[in-house]
Amino acid sequence: MARTCRLLIHRDMEPLQALGLSAAAEVLLLDLLLNPEAIQRAHPDECLDELIGLGLVERTDDGLVVRPPRLAMDALAERHTKQAALAHESADFLTELWKSAAGRQDYLEILPTYAAAQAVLNSVQSDAHSQVRAMTMGNLAAREIRIVEGMFDALERGVRYEVIYGAHVLQDANALHMVRSCIEAGEHARVFPRVPLNITIVDDRWALVGARSEVERGPEFVAMVVHDSPLLAGLARVFDALWRISVPITSATDLNDVTAGPDLESKRLLTYLSAGLTDESIAREFGVSERTVARRIGRLQEALGAQTRFQLGVQASRQGWL
Repeated sequence: MARTCRLLIHRDMEPLQALGLSAAAEVLLLDLLLNPEAIQRAHPDECLDELIGLGLVERTDDGLVVRPPRLAMDALAERHTKQAALAHESADFLTELWKSAAGRQDYLEILPTYAAAQAVLNSVQSDAHSQVRAMTMGNLAAREIRIVEGMFDALERGVRYEVIYGAHVLQDANALHMVRSCIEAGEHARVFPRVPLNITIVDDRWALVGARSEVERGPEFVAMVVHDSPLLAGLARVFDALWRISVPITSATDLNDVTAGPDLESKRLLTYLSAGLTDESIAREFGVSERTVARRIGRLQEALGAQTRFQLGVQASRQGWL
């Protein structure tokens, strides 16, 4: 029974080690509390010094005396409370010095490793309330597209996903298969020829930005979290601008659908449009009706995700079709 009691108390007392008491001193304290005869035995001086320093044990002419632990522990708790308050005040003070010395802004958090950035990315799915907007080059470590953990669950609970992928997904069967599975689950996806970096914007509350560059000493990964600020608003506007001129992907999109390029007839039609010819003039050049010309233009707009003929010209130019 005494052994069982000792084990139970020892388990409950383990947090004392977090307050600075060593494991050996903790065992000694329990021994002194449970076994009065232990007071008469010799004990390691360093352990006794710890207990005496905390006010749990006192040396007298007659030997050792165990003090009532409540008073000692309350005093220890009060010291730690004051230390914690001082640490918080110091953190605020030093942070202000740090920002003013280097002109830093507290809406930026630099993430030092790829693993840290990945942990933040995985938290997006549970943190998002209504909308996630993202553009992705792919996994910056493995350079591949992968489905982010928890995204399907977020789609199920009604979070809207708008994602811009780099055009390489249309040249990789595995990547395209994963994108299609996301689209079938409810994601809205588009493709842009050269996505410059990875950005994930969560409800216009914060964003994760990641980039990878090649430097002399090898690949360098940089990531940061951007909280509510003019910079976050700017990132959202950049995304919206790219979204408008990106090409939609559907579950029926096939490999190289967008990157394969137009046939000679479509390229000729685009050239006439960019030159400002009217449908009537283009119809005469092709020897077809104006209605046929309009249908062909409509098919090109659908292929490139263009709402107007002006957007069609922009998209065709960006794709290298002109």
